[in-house]
Amino acid sequence: MGGKPVNPSDGSAIAGLSGVLRCRDDDTGQLQREQELRAGKYLGIERFFDRNGKLSKERSVNERGNSQGRVREIWPNGQLKRESLADDGDTHGLVSSFAQNGQPESVRFVLERQELFVLEYNAQGQMTALQCPPASVTREDRKPCGFEGRTDTTLYDSHGHKLALRTYEQGLLLAATRWQGDGTLEARQLFDGGRRVQRRYSAQGTTSDKSVLREERVFEPDANALNATRGLLHSLKLWGANGQLTEAHHYVGGHEVALQRWFLNGKLPERRALVGTGDQARVLRESFSDAGVLLRRDRFLAGADDADRPIGAQQTFHGDGTLASEETWSPADASGRTRLVARKSWDESGRLTADDDILEDGSRQPRARTLGS
Repeated sequence: MGGKPVNPSDGSAIAGLSGVLRCRDDDTGQLQREQELRAGKYLGIERFFDRNGKLSKERSVNERGNSQGRVREIWPNGQLKRESLADDGDTHGLVSSFAQNGQPESVRFVLERQELFVLEYNAQGQMTALQCPPASVTREDRKPCGFEGRTDTTLYDSHGHKLALRTYEQGLLLAATRWQGDGTLEARQLFDGGRRVQRRYSAQGTTSDKSVLREERVFEPDANALNATRGLLHSLKLWGANGQLTEAHHYVGGHEVALQRWFLNGKLPERRALVGTGDQARVLRESFSDAGVLLRRDRFLAGADDADRPIGAQQTFHGDGTLASEETWSPADASGRTRLVARKSWDESGRLTADDDILEDGSRQPRARTLGS
């Protein structure tokens, strides 16, 4: 320090001293560290150097030894690598990172240990990642996040392939399209009537124009961001690889009220719907053959855990659509349970072959009538 040897490990040796303490490598004499002392305390500028004596990091420290103010990291070629501001050791405000050639790599804005804004670039200077704040925090976010008016922002991968197109206005994501690296359409998101619509695609062939819609989720209007996966569903649809709709779900208040399923040939194998309201609400379920012929019709008590509580008539049908059997279930008792009370069956000619009452112990009692009449 000041050209005189000082032992920094000996507190008495630096007591009351002010100036810059310089540490050098014993073998090479290269400067390794510079540290400012004020009245015997490490306070102020602190610099670190690489093995060749070139500046690699520079900061100021407070009385607690934490970074305070500007913090800089330097590449061996002298180019700025990273620059940020610190408050008692916590990064605060704009954080900029650069490649060795001076090309920007990322810009971040940090507040209370949270990244409000993130912008990253590839080696070609194209944007690869973007996270927008709810309100502008730096001039770097104004254009890509739509704070100067609605804008379309394109994102690329490290090789320069277009990956996404996003529409922002005042930091709010309004629409987004995403592609795979080979150009195949992967997903789309948008607002429709206040509802978030999220669509997923997959390739049918090798180019983006061969992509087919595979899933669509529509959410009830809420305050969630466009890309959020939480919220009450309004509808859910699924498609097969051939573009055929295979499932359609509809919801009210987050509860499923209707379901339809299709075979890949377009025929309907299953349909389910909520019928009625309140205590009279029932779930009607119908099953069909791959030829579209009704095979079964069931009714259940409505509710979250009542799929195994049939009520009223449960019917099966022959291949030609004529009635094959009918089971009758009782109304729900005080505990919400139902039981089988009657059973009928018919042959394909329509002749009644069984007509029984089902007693409480499960035994059957034929009704007093002539079968086939």
